Amino acid sequence: MFLYSLDNKRYHTLNYFFRKKFGSKVFKVALNAGLSCPNYKNGGCIYCSHGSGNNYQDMDLVEQFNLVKIPLERKWPNSKYIAYFQANTNTYAPLELLKEKYEQVLNIPNVYGLDIATRSDALSEEVLDYLTELNKRTFLIVKGCRLPCTKVHGLVPLYWKYILRVNSL
Repeated sequence: MFLYSLDNKRYHTLNYFFRKKFGSKVFKVALNAGLSCPNYKNGGCIYCSHGSGNNYQDMDLVEQFNLVKIPLERKWPNSKYIAYFQANTNTYAPLELLKEKYEQVLNIPNVYGLDIATRSDALSEEVLDYLTELNKRTFLIVKGCRLPCTKVHGLVPLYWKYILRVNSL
């Protein structure tokens, strides 16, 4: 058995990390908050433009969550969950709307945190302040789309061809 793995993988697995942190099986439940993206005016990028999460966009967040949770709960009755705001840019909305969506999911039993997909150019100071506060009371992952983050912080010309290919500017 390899160190940092519960399933004999040769790397530090997320499953291992979550079991050590939370003491049980943890699942990430992908949700569609119905938010937009600042890049839609350019046709979207290859990460979101092909309908990621669109099959749930008309469902309430709790309904989406339960749709995934119920089958998992049958097999792992004592499991815990991370709500994964996956589709689109999940900080690209007014702060009050974001709070409403995040807090609604955090009130579901056995939800131990949030994983929020976003873009660095969609993180206002007020949203960052709220995420800082949120991080003090729950497990929080905030992930930026790969390329807009590099655009904001400067990118070497070698990667421009790739940026244009994924259409994420």
